[in-house]
Amino acid sequence: MKKIFRLLFSRLTVIFLAILLQIVAVALFVTVFQSYYLWIRIVSSAITVIVLLGIINRDMTIEGKLPWALTVALLPVFGTILYLCFSRNYASRRERKLFETLPSAEFNDANIPVPENIAGQMRYLNKMGNTTFSNTDTYYFANGEDFWKDLLAELNKAEKFIFMEYFIVERGKMFDAILDILQRKVKEGVEVRLMYDDVGSLPHIGHLFCHQMRKTGINCVRFGKLRPFISAVYNNRDHRKITVIDGKIAYTGGINLADEYINETHPFGHWKDTAVKLDGEGVAGLTYMFLQMFDIAQNKSERYEKYFVETAMYSKEREQLNDGINRGIVVPFADGPKPLYPDYVARSAYLNMINLSEKSLYITTPYLVCDEAFNEAIIRSADRGVDVNIIIPGIPDKKSVYCLTKQSANKLVKHNVKLYVYNKGFVHAKGIVADDSAGIVGTINLDYRSFMHHYEDGVFMYNTTAIAELKQDMLETIAQCRKVTVSNKLSLWEKVVCFFANVFRPML
Repeated sequence: MKKIFRLLFSRLTVIFLAILLQIVAVALFVTVFQSYYLWIRIVSSAITVIVLLGIINRDMTIEGKLPWALTVALLPVFGTILYLCFSRNYASRRERKLFETLPSAEFNDANIPVPENIAGQMRYLNKMGNTTFSNTDTYYFANGEDFWKDLLAELNKAEKFIFMEYFIVERGKMFDAILDILQRKVKEGVEVRLMYDDVGSLPHIGHLFCHQMRKTGINCVRFGKLRPFISAVYNNRDHRKITVIDGKIAYTGGINLADEYINETHPFGHWKDTAVKLDGEGVAGLTYMFLQMFDIAQNKSERYEKYFVETAMYSKEREQLNDGINRGIVVPFADGPKPLYPDYVARSAYLNMINLSEKSLYITTPYLVCDEAFNEAIIRSADRGVDVNIIIPGIPDKKSVYCLTKQSANKLVKHNVKLYVYNKGFVHAKGIVADDSAGIVGTINLDYRSFMHHYEDGVFMYNTTAIAELKQDMLETIAQCRKVTVSNKLSLWEKVVCFFANVFRPML
């Protein structure tokens, strides 16, 4: 009874009802003016044609245009309203204006000789505003439990500042242990900032959470505050997961701050997730990403210099050690809606990885709901002899999306792509390794929303310790998987879901 009461009076219910009332109001408006049916029909038809022409000429993938064109054609009035409200994948005007005033990254790219295919990826990421770093140790975490343990240890060492940015924050064993340290560090004079996505965290924390954090001295902000009106701004969520400590240590990956990520709870069986830790000058890249997003969330610009002093000093000390270890290179990269970012960086970075592979390719993803161009790139790699391996969940968190994932898997298997289903539960890990030497760990799902709408981040690595560990973890995970075969057929129910859901892939 208590849960029902909380649901009925929750912020989510209130916002849902407010949006529903707006839709009802539009419907009543149309009903009241039925006497002017002919004129309304003429005007709505003209608007529909204009909107359809706009969709056709819009800078959007074919997969993105099709569902919106169909929606507008079948439901001229409501389809147009939905399109205008929810199709936009551009940053808001306020975000664009503020982004132009934010400080630019001013780091020197590492000058390290690499093979031409790797150099091409680096050049692309550099052109997109990201920096190549050396003198950076990398550590890979094959599960949330190890990540959490290491994170707590590093948070306890913080002396200057702690920055945390996550899509989901939920009170429980994981976050409460982190919060205890954050509150203690605030009392010690450490600057602590916490940012979370308002939509992503909405089902997990109350609307007073941010205020409660501020009362303890934590500089807390919500990204993309959810308000009770229809808006396309809600498309562009902050899906990043970043922690930066003193500019010396940084983490990113798929792991949010909630108990299922450390397998304290089991909503979908065993939760398989991963993360990477940077120790050294590469931390500056993730520090810069955090500060930019924090400024966008609080709608103001600040100076960043003081947050990179420790990184520069730390890198100099590391270089002076001259221990002869080849740490490889890292390129932390950011992605987000246009025109803040000149390209769909995450999608292109993944496509570059697929295309540069010559011998082997390993991918883990919770959702395999790519566009045709992406699927064709995977197929071409397999057809030219690359050993392509993809790991997907065994237990889905979204059943309709999982039907599309299974359909994509069956198509790829016919082209000698090896698909593996994780028997123990849900795979939330987002990683790719090419030819055992280059790879990406980050927050990027292989679906339309991650590629086109969300703010994402990742770390491209070449010849780092973490890449070798990531590849080994993928091999060990495959040993716990069931291989998908050509005979793996979809059920009638799954075929029906795919029949309709394929049209609306970009909206899922």
